[in-house]
This record gives sequence, structure tokens and C-alpha cells, in this order.
Amino acid sequence: MRGYVLKDAGHAEWTEVPAPTPGPYDAIVRPTAVAVCTTDVHLIATAGFPAAVGKAIGHEAVGIVESVGALVKDFAPGDRVIIPAGGTDWRHPNAQRGEGKYVQTNNAYFSEDPTVAGVFADLVRAIDVDMTMTPIPDGITDLQALMVPDMVATAFTAVQRMEIDFGDTVAVLGLGPVGLMGVAGAALRGASQVIGVDSRQTAALARQYGATHIVNHEEGDTREQVLAATGGRPVDSVMIASGGSASDVFTTALRVVKKGGHVANVSVFLDQESVTLPLDVWGHGSIERFFTGVFVQEGREFYTRLLRLIQFGRLDPTPLVSHKLKGWDQLDTAIGIMRDRVDNVIKPVVIP
Repeated sequence: MRGYVLKDAGHAEWTEVPAPTPGPYDAIVRPTAVAVCTTDVHLIATAGFPAAVGKAIGHEAVGIVESVGALVKDFAPGDRVIIPAGGTDWRHPNAQRGEGKYVQTNNAYFSEDPTVAGVFADLVRAIDVDMTMTPIPDGITDLQALMVPDMVATAFTAVQRMEIDFGDTVAVLGLGPVGLMGVAGAALRGASQVIGVDSRQTAALARQYGATHIVNHEEGDTREQVLAATGGRPVDSVMIASGGSASDVFTTALRVVKKGGHVANVSVFLDQESVTLPLDVWGHGSIERFFTGVFVQEGREFYTRLLRLIQFGRLDPTPLVSHKLKGWDQLDTAIGIMRDRVDNVIKPVVIP
């Protein structure tokens, strides 16, 4: 079979790879829709996760179960499923402390096991599926479900870390797909004022998802514009979902958030090695501002709850899909669209 394999920095291509063999708790899934992520784009450009070199890459997919291992209880051939985006090992002892996702044994980008590969392939081995794979309810489309394992899940994990309370004021830096879902999550969480910051033409969609104000960072100082929108009050929490200079965006976030406020970063800066922050944003070490990197929450239970938001009309991520291409031969095109930000891209999807 074929897999889209990372050869080295700047080079990925379709290659013949061995067909996957399921372990007793695993399943073989045929992808029916995959999405390209900026993480994939950066990975191809930099080979920043060395363990991914030589493997099929890609981490956002839904599909149809082809076969299951002997000890799988809850899935059968023909089931429509979400393949997990990360690689949490739910059988590791740390999972009993709520730290399972930090043990990425089953993540193609971090695991040294050559059989742990990504989803850009004719067939995918989904690992420990009763723990990790999620059935897609009837009435939910492949495109809706495809946005759950990374775009929705990452944004909503960040929203949890931001500790948003009813009536809070929130800023979302970057209105790409995760930022847009951050806006939606903040609104669902009870924020009264959600300020989206970006120069892209996603303002209308951000407002659709719950943004009350839009700030264009190219039209003036971001901090001044945000404070103008709040009447001079620092915001309660910030989500960072934008690229560029990590030093600049981290500094901006810490300057606009209140003392004791929370900043959650979902961006991955594989092309940068260090960050410089002016110490005055933390009062030279004497002021509490909480800053966290966000790794997506996983697991069948979490994904199931996110699917319920779609199932009962609380969230529709379909508008994130800006480009839909047919056939595996269009994957290179989809990656180029995401890399070059073609035609106001939000999220390109390939239907194999």
C-alpha cells in the first residue's frame, strides 16, 4: 500500500510502505477524509520531530473500520470512527494520575516504533481502539467529525486551561481554525466579551462563532486596540493561536492579560529555537500571570462529549473546511494550500 512518508526536511512523498498489522487491541481503518494541519506543514519543512522521519505522517482523519484485533470489544468492521490525533497511552500508570496524554507512546511523531505511523495512508493502524477511537453518531458528517480530534479538541483544551468564568473577557490571538474554535469554546464557556485578533478575512466567521470584537494587528498596536475594546481593563485570559515570532506574540499576550490571568498557547513553533520575553510583563518576577502550553486532550470519552456538541446543535465546525479536494493525489496540493495560505485558507480536506 502507499503512505505519504517524510523523507527529510523539505521532502515528503508517496511511497510504498508495508500494510499495517493490528495488535489484539488495535483496528485497521481506511481513511474516508483527512485534514492538513499547520503542524504537518512545519514538520515537512523542518523535520522537527526526528522520530517521524521515514514514516507516513498526518494526524487528522476519520474512516471506516476494516478489521479489528481479537481483544477489541466495542468496534466492528464497517463502523465510522474518528482516529485519535495524538498518541496517548491510556494503559500507562501515569494515566491513573490524569497524565496519560503526556505519555505519547502511540504518537507517530514521537514514537521510535516504525510501525506507529500517521494517517496519510491507504490503511491506518489505530492503536488500543476501545480507549482511543471514537464512533461517529448517525447524522454527523465526516467533515464535522474530522474537525474534532485536533481543531475542536485543541481549542477546547485551551479554553479549559484558561479557566473562563461567566462574564469573563477573553482575547484570541489568531483566527485560523483552532483560534476560531477557541472563540466558539470561549462563548460556550460563558465569556461575555470575546476579542479576536487577526488580519485574515475570517472576521465574519469569528463573529458567527461568538466574537464580539475584531482587532486587526496590522492597523495598530494590539494591546492598545484590545484595551480600547475593553474600556481599559486587561482581559481575563488569552489564547495564542497565531504564528510569527513567538517572542512577540507571547509578549503581547502577557501584556494584555490581567494580573492572575491565564494565557494558553496552542501554536507550535518548530522553526524557532528560543524565546525572549521582557521581564516587566511579569513584574520582574513578582506578578502572577499563568502561562501554559497546550497539548490536545484525547480519549474516547472527551471526543464523544465534543461530538455531542455537534449532535445537539451547539457547535458546527463545518465552516472551517475552506478547501475540499478529491483523491490522494491531491494531498500535495492541499499541503501547498495550507503552507502558502492560498485563497484565505482555513482548513484543506482531502477525500481519498
